[in-house]
Amino acid sequence: MRSEQLAEIANVGKDTLRYYEKIGLLTPPPRGANGYRRYSKENLNELKFIKLAQSVGFTLNEIKPAIAFVNNPQPGCPRLRQAIEDKLTEIELRIEELNQSKAKLRRWMEYHLE
Repeated sequence: MRSEQLAEIANVGKDTLRYYEKIGLLTPPPRGANGYRRYSKENLNELKFIKLAQSVGFTLNEIKPAIAFVNNPQPGCPRLRQAIEDKLTEIELRIEELNQSKAKLRRWMEYHLE
Protein backbone atom coordinates (compact mmCIF):
# COMPACT_ATOMS: atom_id res chain seq x y z
CA MET A 1 0.00 0.00 0.00
CA ARG A 2 1.12 3.57 -0.57
CA SER A 3 2.02 5.98 2.19
CA GLU A 4 -1.31 7.80 1.94
CA GLN A 5 -3.19 4.55 2.50
CA LEU A 6 -1.03 3.43 5.40
CA ALA A 7 -1.16 6.87 7.02
CA GLU A 8 -4.95 6.90 6.79
CA ILE A 9 -5.37 3.37 8.17
CA ALA A 10 -2.94 4.02 11.04
CA ASN A 11 -4.23 7.55 11.64
CA VAL A 12 -0.81 9.18 11.35
CA GLY A 13 0.62 11.73 8.95
CA LYS A 14 2.78 10.87 5.96
CA ASP A 15 5.59 12.90 7.50
CA THR A 16 5.35 10.70 10.59
CA LEU A 17 5.81 7.61 8.42
CA ARG A 18 8.92 9.07 6.84
CA TYR A 19 10.27 10.15 10.22
CA TYR A 20 9.71 6.71 11.77
CA GLU A 21 11.45 5.14 8.79
CA LYS A 22 14.34 7.61 9.02
CA ILE A 23 14.97 6.87 12.72
CA GLY A 24 14.64 3.11 12.26
CA LEU A 25 11.24 2.50 13.84
CA LEU A 26 9.64 1.29 10.62
CA THR A 27 11.16 -1.36 8.42
CA PRO A 28 12.14 0.44 5.21
CA PRO A 29 9.58 -0.50 2.56
CA PRO A 30 10.65 -1.44 -0.94
CA ARG A 31 10.01 1.03 -3.72
CA GLY A 32 7.97 0.33 -6.80
CA ALA A 33 9.15 1.01 -10.35
CA ASN A 34 7.64 4.47 -10.01
CA GLY A 35 9.81 5.19 -6.95
CA TYR A 36 6.94 5.20 -4.47
CA ARG A 37 7.29 3.35 -1.20
CA ARG A 38 5.19 0.17 -1.00
CA TYR A 39 4.24 -0.44 2.62
CA SER A 40 3.27 -3.89 3.83
CA LYS A 41 1.05 -5.42 6.50
CA GLU A 42 4.21 -5.73 8.61
CA ASN A 43 4.67 -1.96 8.44
CA LEU A 44 1.07 -1.54 9.59
CA ASN A 45 1.76 -3.92 12.50
CA GLU A 46 4.82 -1.87 13.43
CA LEU A 47 2.79 1.35 13.39
CA LYS A 48 0.04 -0.17 15.52
CA PHE A 49 2.66 -1.32 18.02
CA ILE A 50 4.30 2.12 18.09
CA LYS A 51 0.98 3.81 18.75
CA LEU A 52 0.04 1.30 21.46
CA ALA A 53 3.41 1.66 23.17
CA GLN A 54 3.18 5.45 23.03
CA SER A 55 -0.32 5.34 24.50
CA VAL A 56 1.00 3.65 27.64
CA GLY A 57 3.94 6.01 28.05
CA PHE A 58 6.83 4.54 26.09
CA THR A 59 9.05 7.00 24.24
CA LEU A 60 10.21 6.40 20.68
CA ASN A 61 13.69 5.61 22.02
CA GLU A 62 12.20 3.01 24.36
CA ILE A 63 10.09 1.54 21.56
CA LYS A 64 12.89 1.21 19.02
CA PRO A 65 14.58 -1.92 20.49
CA ALA A 66 11.24 -3.74 20.61
CA ILE A 67 10.35 -3.18 16.95
CA ALA A 68 12.41 -6.20 15.90
CA PHE A 69 10.04 -8.42 17.91
CA VAL A 70 6.80 -7.03 16.42
CA ASN A 71 6.90 -9.14 13.27
CA ASN A 72 9.07 -11.90 14.79
CA PRO A 73 7.64 -12.39 18.28
CA GLN A 74 9.64 -14.37 20.79
CA PRO A 75 7.50 -15.64 23.67
CA GLY A 76 8.88 -14.62 27.04
CA CYS A 77 11.44 -12.26 25.50
CA PRO A 78 13.53 -11.06 28.49
CA ARG A 79 14.32 -7.64 26.96
CA LEU A 80 10.70 -6.86 26.24
CA ARG A 81 9.59 -8.23 29.62
CA GLN A 82 12.16 -6.03 31.41
CA ALA A 83 11.11 -2.95 29.43
CA ILE A 84 7.47 -3.52 30.40
CA GLU A 85 8.35 -4.14 34.05
CA ASP A 86 10.45 -0.95 34.10
CA LYS A 87 7.58 1.05 32.59
CA LEU A 88 5.13 -0.39 35.13
CA THR A 89 7.44 0.66 37.97
CA GLU A 90 7.76 4.13 36.46
CA ILE A 91 3.97 4.44 36.17
CA GLU A 92 3.45 3.24 39.74
CA LEU A 93 5.93 5.86 41.01
CA ARG A 94 4.19 8.56 38.97
CA ILE A 95 0.80 7.51 40.36
CA GLU A 96 2.20 7.80 43.90
CA GLU A 97 3.60 11.25 43.13
CA LEU A 98 0.25 12.35 41.71
CA ASN A 99 -1.61 10.98 44.73
CA GLN A 100 0.71 12.93 47.02
CA SER A 101 0.16 16.09 44.98
CA LYS A 102 -3.58 15.57 45.12
CA ALA A 103 -3.50 15.16 48.89
CA LYS A 104 -1.40 18.32 49.28
CA LEU A 105 -3.82 20.32 47.13
CA ARG A 106 -6.81 19.06 49.10
CA ARG A 107 -5.13 20.00 52.39
CA TRP A 108 -4.21 23.42 51.02
CA MET A 109 -7.76 23.97 49.83
CA GLU A 110 -9.20 22.87 53.19
CA TYR A 111 -7.02 25.22 55.21
CA HIS A 112 -6.92 28.21 52.91
CA LEU A 113 -10.15 28.31 50.94
CA GLU A 114 -12.83 27.21 53.39
